[in-house]
Amino acid sequence: MTSSTSIKYPTPSQPRQLRLDSTTRCQASCISCHRHMSNRSGEMPIDLIERLLHDVRRWQKPLEEICPVNYGEFFLRKDWFEILSMITQKLPNTEITLATNGFLVDEDTVMKLCKIPTFSVINFSVNAYFDETYEMFTGLPADNIKRMRKAVAMFRVLRPDIRLKVSMVFGAEYQTDLERDYFISFWHGWAEPWVIPPASAGRKVKKPYQPVKIPCRSIFSDFVVGYDGKLSTCCFDSNFHLDLGEYTGNLQQDWHNEKLTELRRLHNSHQREEVDLCKGCTFG
Repeated sequence: MTSSTSIKYPTPSQPRQLRLDSTTRCQASCISCHRHMSNRSGEMPIDLIERLLHDVRRWQKPLEEICPVNYGEFFLRKDWFEILSMITQKLPNTEITLATNGFLVDEDTVMKLCKIPTFSVINFSVNAYFDETYEMFTGLPADNIKRMRKAVAMFRVLRPDIRLKVSMVFGAEYQTDLERDYFISFWHGWAEPWVIPPASAGRKVKKPYQPVKIPCRSIFSDFVVGYDGKLSTCCFDSNFHLDLGEYTGNLQQDWHNEKLTELRRLHNSHQREEVDLCKGCTFG
């Protein structure tokens, strides 16, 4: 057996994934989403996006993956196609990944996405099999499931190289085991069913059964730039509570700034309970 306190992570020279908080808007209201815990509202200016891409383009080693949205719905931006075109032009060796509620992914959207050569992964946040559960969970009409199924079918024909995923945040308070099994069966063969346990980061009603000691993987691999230039490295920090500084114009240098270095030291020293957001989180 291996003790959890033996787990430590090295800090790589640069992040594996970069997420741009391009918009905080979303027409869905998924009950598991940490977006509800945020009072931030805004859209990243296009000139900031361009500056970030130009900065990353100078890295000696290409960025592995970029996601043009954090907690919002990317397709609510009218310039979403221009942003993706800019990314693939400036970062031709970086894969673009995207999560969406699928509400705006119609035939025209799919056709445009297929024109982006570095677009490699799309995840549809479905979260349910039964219509009633879907509408309760997301706040969207159940017909949207058919829309997503149609979009998946188009991708399979037009761009079979794109990895297609459908996710369900699964917990006993949301769905039954039967619904989970039906969900997997319904999507199997069309896309990759992805069943995710509900996270407990910062949620007062959800606490880990025992304190988590192991360091968090995401703070050693992911970097998030807020719409206003604020920095985070946590996939659940929708309100940017961690206070890790702001973009200075040199993202690779920011990746090693004093605040991030101290956060990683606390995690690798198994003292994550000293960080308010991290002490009640089950992710590791």
